Amino acid sequence: MTRSLSSAALLAVLSLAQQAAARAEPAMSPAARKSLPADVVAYVDRRTGCNHWGGEDAYDADRGRQIAAAVEKLGCDTIDSDETRLRRRYGRDPAVLKALEAAEQADG
Repeated sequence: MTRSLSSAALLAVLSLAQQAAARAEPAMSPAARKSLPADVVAYVDRRTGCNHWGGEDAYDADRGRQIAAAVEKLGCDTIDSDETRLRRRYGRDPAVLKALEAAEQADG
């Protein structure tokens, strides 16, 4: 019973976080999203989420598991190497470089 309750609580928190993120100011304008390569847009979304979850406080075991699940789902462990790959691929594109810089600074 406790395990299913914890899973339900995790799903509720993640759902609320997604709803809050949808209401928050987007990391990029709709025009920028359309003008940038899809892999860059996906990276910016992930980086913003990783920045958010990385700053969260694991004040108890359940919260720690919620944070760990979100970090794993976003693939935060590879975010730096993914950025390096994108910088190599799009290093001559000022719009991409600007988006990558903004994502790194975003609070999420």
